[in-house]
Amino acid sequence: MKKFKYLFLLVIPVFLLLLAGCSKLSLTTTKDTYKADGLVAIVKGEASSADKVTYTVSGKTKNVKINDDHFAISIPVATHDKNVRIKATKGKKTTTEIAKVKKAKALTGYTTFAQQYNYANLTLGKQNDQLKLIVNDNGIIKHKTASGTNLVMNVQDDQLMGIAMNLSYKTMKSKAGMKNFATDLAMVSQLVGADGKSVLKDLSKQIKDADGGTTTMKQITSNGVKFNINLTTKDFYLYVTK
Repeated sequence: MKKFKYLFLLVIPVFLLLLAGCSKLSLTTTKDTYKADGLVAIVKGEASSADKVTYTVSGKTKNVKINDDHFAISIPVATHDKNVRIKATKGKKTTTEIAKVKKAKALTGYTTFAQQYNYANLTLGKQNDQLKLIVNDNGIIKHKTASGTNLVMNVQDDQLMGIAMNLSYKTMKSKAGMKNFATDLAMVSQLVGADGKSVLKDLSKQIKDADGGTTTMKQITSNGVKFNINLTTKDFYLYVTK
């Protein structure tokens, strides 16, 4: 009996070790094709038993963060489809999946937008509120206006794909903060071809009518430009896209 117990104690760890070694490497995405959600498309999936996961887009490879075998990759959208090659590795084993990010419409040319934006601010006496005219690398660029509004812009091949305008609720609650944001929004709206006054009027009404539990509001559309509002616990976000 003692020999059997001893043998049993030896076999169990070996059996568990074999089971652990047999865990299969797998990689899946929730969809084959993803569309824009604001400035980016979110590619989601699951990688099981992987030591490392990477993704490659337009010749550039980056690491993927995994949380309980799940991942979410933000891919800035462009005027052309993008193929996202995701690779999971475990030891010498690898497996890959390819997901497509659908193309989107550009708001306008980035350089043209930046030139007009800079000129408008110069006429307003805001010499320190200037955008750089040339963006060498595709991707997300950030800029804080003289009024305090955070602008996040997706620039791809000198095309301005979208803008996220962000400010805190604390700023919104002040008259000066709302006035400054309204000025920034009116300028951005006009520069991308929308009716700034109409957008401000519609936005003001929605904010006034919103209740405390609202996290999203109705999309505003002006001359083909879409304005989508998202509310978090601390911040207000307005996404400007086509």
